[in-house]
Order: sequence, then structure tokens, then C-alpha cells
Amino acid sequence: MSRPKNTVPKFCIDGSGRAFTKVEGRFISLGRGDTSEARQRYAEVLSDHAQGRLIARAKRQTAMPSDLTVNELLLQYVTKELPRFSSAEWHCQLGAIRILRETFGAVPVSDFGPLRFRVVRDAMIGKGWSRGFVNKQAKRLRAVFRWGVSWELVPNAVADALGTVKSLGAGESTAPESTPRMAIPLADIDTVRASLKQRHRDVLDLLLMTGARPGELIGLTTGDIDRTGEIWRADLAHHKTAHKGKSRTLFFNPTAQLILQKYLQADASARLFPFNRVTFGNVIKAACLRAGVTPFVPHQLRHTVATTIADELGTESAQRLLGHATAAMTLHYSKAADAKAIDAVKKLG
Repeated sequence: MSRPKNTVPKFCIDGSGRAFTKVEGRFISLGRGDTSEARQRYAEVLSDHAQGRLIARAKRQTAMPSDLTVNELLLQYVTKELPRFSSAEWHCQLGAIRILRETFGAVPVSDFGPLRFRVVRDAMIGKGWSRGFVNKQAKRLRAVFRWGVSWELVPNAVADALGTVKSLGAGESTAPESTPRMAIPLADIDTVRASLKQRHRDVLDLLLMTGARPGELIGLTTGDIDRTGEIWRADLAHHKTAHKGKSRTLFFNPTAQLILQKYLQADASARLFPFNRVTFGNVIKAACLRAGVTPFVPHQLRHTVATTIADELGTESAQRLLGHATAAMTLHYSKAADAKAIDAVKKLG
């Protein structure tokens, strides 16, 4: 007599350590295999299977727009979700989205799986992007599909499947390793500064006196700046980590105030500087080449500021000035941290 067939779905773990089970030909992701949550999810799947709820859920998934293409998903994401991110994050996400559109934009979302995702990642490597940046861009694309799941545009199985593709490890691809950004020698900064036009020189000086990200400073309007105190401040509504609930404040010492006064507008909503961070980056790059110094990007000026403040006033002052504290820590230590940041910005004048 043959052994009766076991009809209870098994708890399985794949090569990447993720748990899954198979029910009536459907693979169901359970999360990381070494967690209690995976076992709990497995028990829920068994219960749903026994009571027929899995079949009902599968029918609801088939009611999703099965002909929705990747391009259509991306269009909805860019329209509804992307605007809440900062300018810098917005540009990074668009770079990843552009490659996805070029490779598999016309493919139905339901047909986009791990193998195609790897092709997209290979296209990123072909752009010459570093391994670390490729991994970040791949993570951003996974988040797009997760967002689609939350709006019932993408079957959960598709997003789960993309999660099984591990990030690239060192030596696993031809992607170059990124070079850590270091503080710029002050002699190089002085040489480049001397070749800039006054407006660009002022922005460079403000970056050195505030520790701001280029986009944070260049995007300022007159109305953003609170000029009531000895130290002016700008509490930013839009910045790199605003979507994570973090706050960000720029402080301006008297020397920085003298520079800002040249650009204040009667219209409080008018931007101080008539160019964007990309244009300013190109200006700095061209100035480096003219001056014969190793090219640097404006964002590296933050490293120079961080080194100066950390060495002279301590790490906590540098973290607050640069906006590196978590939201909870920033709220908890807001008054003390602001005082430390003011001490730091005075030091830079």
C-alpha cells in the first residue's frame, strides 16, 4: 500500500534564508526564516488554507488590474508618492525609475520577477555606478513595488519575489567599490574659491559656515529664514529625511547673515539663488579643473565642516549642525542641541 500524500504545506527556507511555503502551486513568502514572525505567519497560512480563505484571497488578487504595466505603475508612483521626498532623494529615485522604464517599462507588473529585476540591476552596473549605489537603487525599486502592493496595484507575491534577490556583495559583480568622501584640503577650497563668480563664491562660503547640504541652501526662500535672533535660522519643511519624521534646521552666524542680506527678496516666496544644486555642482567641477585641483562635489564640504567642528567642539555638536541626529533624539535634546549647533556655527564665522 502506498503512503498517503501529505496535504499539509511544508515550512521551507531558501538559499537566502527566507522562509516560504507552497499551497496549491502558489509560493507564499513568510519572511526571514530565523524569526518567530515567520513561524507565526506559517501558522496563519495553514489556518487560512484549512478554512478556504487562501482561495478567496487569490480570487481578490486576480481582480487586480492584471494588464497594468510597469510604466503605468511608475507613473502612479511618481505622481502620488515621489513628491513627498526631498530634491536629492527625488533625483536618485528618478535615476532608478528611468532604467526600469528603459528595460521593462512595457512588461505587465505581474510578469516582472527576480530574473528581470537582475537585468535591471545589471543595467545599473553598466552605467558605471558603484556597488553601494546600485544596492541602494535596487532597494528604492523594491520600495516602489511594495508601495504598489499597498494600493492593490501589485500582487503581494511579486513584491515578495523581488525581496528574494540579495544585495550585491563585494566581488560579486563588476560594479566598482565607492570611494569614501573625505574632507577637502582647505588649500584646494581657497584655490577654487578664488576662481568663482561672486554669487557662486557666496554659496560656497555659506556651505562652509552652515554645514548645509547644497540643495538645502540653494532651495531657500526669504520667507524660510527667521531673522529675529542674534543667530538667524531656517527650519526646513523639505529636506532629505523629512519623510522619516526628522527635523532639520540651518543656523546663520553674523558673517553668513551679511552674505544672505545681498540676496533677500521683497517676495518672501522667492528663492535666494537662481540656480539649482546640479548647476552649482557643475560650476564647482569646472572651477576645480581650471584650478588644477582634484575635483570635488559641493556635498563634500559637509565633511570638511564636520571634521572642523568634531575636532574643536565634539561629535555631538557636529551631528546636530549637520542634521545627523534621529528624530527622537532631536526632539528630546532640541534646546540643548540647538545651543550646541549655535556654538558650532559661530565657530565657523
